[in-house]
Amino acid sequence: MNKKETIFIHLPAYRDPELVPTIKDALKNAKYPKCIHFGICRQYHPDDKFDDLTEFKGDKRFNIYECLYTEAKGLPWARAVINEQLMGKQDYILQLDSHHRFAQDWDVTLIEMHNQREKQGYKPILAAYLPLYTPFNDPAGRSMEPWQQQFACFYPHGTIFIRPSLLHGWKDMTEPPFSRFLSGHFCFARTEWAREVKHDPDIYFSGEEINLTVRSYTHGYDMFHPHKLVVWHSTMREERSGMLKWDDDAKLGVDWWNRQNIARAKIRQLFRVEDNGYDLTGYDLGTARTIEDYETYAGVNFKTRSVQKYTLDNQYPPNQIDSPWSKSFYHLVTIHKNELPANDYASILIAFDDENGIGIHTKTIEGHQLESFMNGTPIHYEEFFPYFDKDPKRMVAWAYSKERGWAERIEHTI
Repeated sequence: MNKKETIFIHLPAYRDPELVPTIKDALKNAKYPKCIHFGICRQYHPDDKFDDLTEFKGDKRFNIYECLYTEAKGLPWARAVINEQLMGKQDYILQLDSHHRFAQDWDVTLIEMHNQREKQGYKPILAAYLPLYTPFNDPAGRSMEPWQQQFACFYPHGTIFIRPSLLHGWKDMTEPPFSRFLSGHFCFARTEWAREVKHDPDIYFSGEEINLTVRSYTHGYDMFHPHKLVVWHSTMREERSGMLKWDDDAKLGVDWWNRQNIARAKIRQLFRVEDNGYDLTGYDLGTARTIEDYETYAGVNFKTRSVQKYTLDNQYPPNQIDSPWSKSFYHLVTIHKNELPANDYASILIAFDDENGIGIHTKTIEGHQLESFMNGTPIHYEEFFPYFDKDPKRMVAWAYSKERGWAERIEHTI
């Protein structure tokens, strides 16, 4: 790493007690901390005291935008503020959330991995769902294996559910492997990427990553997983329970769910699935590659919501053209105790059937999940699976009792 090369750390922070520890850990573990610059969009509540940035405001490496939490408009809006108003002429951008920990000399490691692929002729973006750290058990609670993004399923509204998984084979890797998706909470690239592929402030939260993924790919950028441990991430959902953006908006009477739906409709138009009348100027596909090029590379089809087996098997792209295709199903399972009211169940079978009652997929509810249900907590989880022939049309929940055998049974039409 050239000592003069600079990194712009992009930090959108919404009422986050980990913001200040994140800043301090980044500086502490950088090899060249004087080359690290920050752009921070601090969306604060006046009663919170944990995210005060006063100690950094005299430092020329920090550009800070502050607004009341009531003025915040969602995560991509905050990201747009950072890149369009706070970013300077730094060489690289490290896009994060605001709850992270850093490996020693993380700055050098990231630049080396990036430039390794850049020298091969790519326009690289290092992107990952980062391994986990726990704020109250750190560093002992850190996951010590690199993670990646993996296809889970298509959501009913047309975006993709991306989930984390282990970066398989990482111990034998000598360079970052290809990725299908970008991560919202970790991207490392030249700052030209952030200037060219702008964050769409109309997106509230859902769909941010697949929007950025497809637009970056069609603008000619290449996505890679970092194959070394360099940064950790915490979800911070439990620690900030009740004060996340959508929690506060609900309390304020803001119709944030409708904003989600508008964003999803805009994304379906971006993918050329629907024409919903939106002006995509500034936030459209690039011209270096087509949407069909991305679908071939990643093994997905947005119009049919189908996916290749090669992708489901979590093999690294680019995809094999001859890999078979399947459809992708998603359903939010919700069963209340009054629907299956007895207290002697040994298990509950969840089945998805086609229009003729032929089973397509099953799952058994037992153990802790069954115990919680028996104590009055609804069964509530996301079920997703591939299928090849007829569409699932019915969900069946059938309880089994050790004393009575197959007992109460309910059906939900899908």
